[in-house]
Amino acid sequence: MQTLYKAFFLILISASISSATHLLGGEIRATNLSGLTYRISAQIYFDAVGGSSASDAQKSIEICFGDGTTAVANRTSLTTLSGESKGISVGVYEVTHTYPSTGLYQVSSALSNRSFGIINYIDDSAPMFLWTVVNTQFSNSTPILPIPVTTAGAKQVLKIDLKPTISDSDSISAHLQKLSSPSPGTCGVRMIDDKYIFPNDVVKKGTFSLDQVDKKLIWNAPEALGKYIYAVVIDEWRDGIKISETYREGIITVIEKDGPTVEIPAYVPATTSGIIAGNGDGDYSELTLSIDAYPVPTQDYLTVKVESKYATTLKIQLISLEGRIVREINTTSQTVEWKDQLDLRQLTNGLYIIKVSDENGKFVTKKVVR
Repeated sequence: MQTLYKAFFLILISASISSATHLLGGEIRATNLSGLTYRISAQIYFDAVGGSSASDAQKSIEICFGDGTTAVANRTSLTTLSGESKGISVGVYEVTHTYPSTGLYQVSSALSNRSFGIINYIDDSAPMFLWTVVNTQFSNSTPILPIPVTTAGAKQVLKIDLKPTISDSDSISAHLQKLSSPSPGTCGVRMIDDKYIFPNDVVKKGTFSLDQVDKKLIWNAPEALGKYIYAVVIDEWRDGIKISETYREGIITVIEKDGPTVEIPAYVPATTSGIIAGNGDGDYSELTLSIDAYPVPTQDYLTVKVESKYATTLKIQLISLEGRIVREINTTSQTVEWKDQLDLRQLTNGLYIIKVSDENGKFVTKKVVR
């Protein structure tokens, strides 16, 4: 009898783990149907192997619309994927909502049972918090992201395509994001989860960055086997105004794969602004500058914003791929924040580098596209 109880207990534990470790990420889309009416679609990625029973049972989720109201979104489809996305199932949950007035709204959903045993995030009990910000002053549908790749080869370069499908000619930029967590309450506001570290921070090797030009998340290169979590935000711009933000969370499982390996490059800290930062001697122990530039791509004016941890003078340079400095600005007084517009109308289309240096020789760079 005691053996039977033990067996029954193990079955319960196994079932509990299986049902509690099925979420691999997701994002929320908003499609304008007419006026202030939107179809809200949450696309959730499930573990189709270890968590199939749990994903099958997830028939609905709760959506917060950002105007003080909520609704249940029912599942409209559940699809098992193949190829590079083998082992994933995608559930789509939809609900229609009409906003009371124009404005900025955070659409969100908090889901329990994120995949278990993540190396770069220590809180297994925290919910997966997905959000999208929509500006209902504009008739617009948020970008549609491609299905993510969820496995990477050890000591191989991982590239995840983030180039979205958009329904109009709006500009798109993207940046890495630390995991989001909700503030207390039924419909929490998004907050940065400081328990999260970027994947390449685990062993302090290689780079984890976002290519703004090709809209690819690049990890060069994972080494330790296991599960890693990441988040990105896709920003949508119209005439220099940000009209939507789409947050995606995903999980990468590093495994041994056939194929050539690479020499893992020197460690460069990942940042939420998508930049590479450092100084002349390669000391990355303390990053003191950050840079943002938008909209990307742009045809005329580019807004550049620089923030410094300490008051300093700044040199702002716009550099062509050939290494030619096509714009340079030098500040004359010390500051912790600088913002201005660069006129790019006379420049040829292509890729440029913005380089910002402080008075101590530290610098940041960012790729932009005209």
